[in-house]
Amino acid sequence: MKTLHMLSKPIFTLLIIILILSQFSCDSLEERSLIFSILRKMKFRVTEITPYTPAELKRYDVLFINNLYQPLLESEIDAVNNFVVDGGILIVCGGKYEAIEGIITSYDLKLRMTQNMLRNSRRYQDDPFFVNPVDEILVETDYVVRTENQVVAVLYGSDNAATVLSFRHGEGRVYLTTSSYLFSWSGMNHAPNATFFYNLMSTLPNRARIGLAQSMYFSDESKPPNAFVELVFKTPGGLAAVYVCLILYIFLTLRGRRFGRPMDIVESHRRMSTEYIHAMTTLYQKGNTRTDILGHIRHQFRTEIGLRWRVDATLNTSAFLEELRNKGALDEDDTLTVLIQDLDRAENRTDRQLLDIAKRVEEYREMYKLKGSY
Repeated sequence: MKTLHMLSKPIFTLLIIILILSQFSCDSLEERSLIFSILRKMKFRVTEITPYTPAELKRYDVLFINNLYQPLLESEIDAVNNFVVDGGILIVCGGKYEAIEGIITSYDLKLRMTQNMLRNSRRYQDDPFFVNPVDEILVETDYVVRTENQVVAVLYGSDNAATVLSFRHGEGRVYLTTSSYLFSWSGMNHAPNATFFYNLMSTLPNRARIGLAQSMYFSDESKPPNAFVELVFKTPGGLAAVYVCLILYIFLTLRGRRFGRPMDIVESHRRMSTEYIHAMTTLYQKGNTRTDILGHIRHQFRTEIGLRWRVDATLNTSAFLEELRNKGALDEDDTLTVLIQDLDRAENRTDRQLLDIAKRVEEYREMYKLKGSY
């Protein structure tokens, strides 16, 4: 009881910590799965880009990068740009300034920090870009995009300071927003934000294949190494454990084995059924069990005959012989009939008689190639 009492405090503390961490992790998972769930409900074919499923851009029609907080590699940015040039659609929705800057500057755009958080952003163009235009959205962002490029369509912002913009790039199109709040759980609770998201998704092809990167974008270059493989095969302790397990496996596999030339299986090495009968007769002679041995021979033989000719072996002798006669199984010299009748006799047999009938059964089995053993 004293030991249990000593363990109860740290265990209780650990449970409290786990509950607190699980609360934060649940909130995080809920936030991250929001866009995925909505896109699935809108009948898009969505694949989450994770360390276990790195991006394969040729599989997607749309690349959706949401709330990016780690920059892409230069080679990854080039691959994304080529994806858009070839006709893909890129959607980048906010994230850390340093993380999103590489993508923004690759399109000759410039990010600028704001002095105060920009909470609301109004529709910039008089001619609506979407079918169901929204006049104002809630963005809550600390930076905007500055552009003088006439090709770039500023959808929301003011004085060329854009929070949402779009432009064509090669055969594809790019949508950029500096707000990670826009499509967050809190942001989507605002009806204008939800309407804007619907408008944006309405521009995508029906049942488009979307690669969704939440917070981080992983490719074959940037995916982290497998922690288990790194631990086992790239540390001295891991390699030592592998060697120990290998040696233990070999020891357990070979334990008790004897090596040498394998013996060929020769049919003549098999014991005859009569030898078995003789051994059993000698063994049970004092117990007067010859009747049991005869019953065993009769049952096994009738079973083999029944299987051969599709006759019920449990029938009485007369019915059994009649069925065999109907099946054409009985020979002209009545060898099988006599043998079955002799096996059915109830009188006690001597050892010689038992061996004699066992030999007759064995000879019949060999002659007609019956399967089975006693």
